[in-house]
Amino acid sequence: MSAPTDRPNPVQEQLVAVLRELDFQRTRLRFLLGTDEHIPQEARVALAPVHLARLKADLRSLGLEVEMVVVAGAGSRTRPPFSDDDYRAAGAQVVAEAETAELPAFDVVHSLKEPTLYESALQGPFVRIGALHLASKPAGLCALVGARNATAIFDGATVGSCSYLIHRGDRTPIVGSMSRFAGSVAAKKVVAAIERAGLGRGRVVVVGGGIAGQSAIRELRKVAAPLVVVEPFEGLHPRLHRFFAEQGLQGAEIVTKLGEDTLRGAIGVVFAHRSGARAAEKVCNIEQIRTLRRGAGISDIAIDQGGSISHPGYEDRDDAVAAREKYITLLGGDYSYYAEVNMPREEPHDASLMHGDASLPYVTALLALLAHMGTSQALSRYILSRDLKIYTDPAQVADLGLLDAFVQDLRNGLQLAFVGDQLRLTDPDIAKDPVLAGWIRGCAAGGAHAR
Repeated sequence: MSAPTDRPNPVQEQLVAVLRELDFQRTRLRFLLGTDEHIPQEARVALAPVHLARLKADLRSLGLEVEMVVVAGAGSRTRPPFSDDDYRAAGAQVVAEAETAELPAFDVVHSLKEPTLYESALQGPFVRIGALHLASKPAGLCALVGARNATAIFDGATVGSCSYLIHRGDRTPIVGSMSRFAGSVAAKKVVAAIERAGLGRGRVVVVGGGIAGQSAIRELRKVAAPLVVVEPFEGLHPRLHRFFAEQGLQGAEIVTKLGEDTLRGAIGVVFAHRSGARAAEKVCNIEQIRTLRRGAGISDIAIDQGGSISHPGYEDRDDAVAAREKYITLLGGDYSYYAEVNMPREEPHDASLMHGDASLPYVTALLALLAHMGTSQALSRYILSRDLKIYTDPAQVADLGLLDAFVQDLRNGLQLAFVGDQLRLTDPDIAKDPVLAGWIRGCAAGGAHAR
């Protein structure tokens, strides 16, 4: 029995319709879905079986055949798991990680997070897409750059800023999907705490009105009376008011900063403001938190950036675990405090489905464009021919077709590429960071003759 392909994905449908206009130099492709089981506590997978079934069917409708390979156990920890048999039913071959090096070259390699060491032994050349977390200097990425078997490496967390303006999705669709999920998980924890404490309905505060904040609001409707959203960017306020109307929220309020009394008497707060890679902004202090009603629920999505609450014991060098433990100690048993480094890991099955919905169009675009261009090197050169450009207004892309928008998204997410034998740091932020740029160049030089 084959896996289902009917999971709704309007962006994928729009993209496939546009891809029909391409002519193809190749009609057979190879794709590898990798595993992230080497990362502690990571139970998600980049694509579920339903996504692979959809990928195979959509490419076949274009006249393309894709041989899909999945590393054994890739979805085994998603609770409930996506089993190896589920992937086989979707049309994939399942192989042990140790066997991947002996397989013919792949065209596109995709996994949830940064490269795993086995990827450096894969036959190339291929293009690779997945989150990179370069600041942590992952060993797998260094090995991959040294092996030079990947012609282009895309950071799934930075792919975007163009196509979303056309189909009204997230600015960075792949990471945006997980921000939305984090907001939902954080809010569910607050709601559960409020119900356990028997606080009924009352004032709830959401700090940040973006993707995560709006997702949190959806869950908080049942307990918020009223809802207060702290959003300093006034340009977002009209969109938030429309969102309130869509959600049927009466009396919701938007303020530009969290004042001394904003939290006083509230029964819950979700910190959903984003700080990118920077340390989280401390938007309130521990004394303001203590003005919440006893038993109130608190969720802090920014814990992996140090947390949102200032207190005398905070130190810049604290990692997420240390920061969380300090908050728990300070708040004692008076409040229900929840913070996890990666909240989507709390519900890995559903998070994997949401991640796959966002990443599937980009995997499809890479495979189809590679078939059109003929080789991964030609595809890399084509994407590199675009200038990096960040769009913020729908008017800027009014005359841009959807496929061009996807290519621009990919250019914005391209971090590293090999042009001939030369490594190019294609993200200016990386190129301007002497430590990080030096580390990457060292990885390339150290592995130049390894294969």
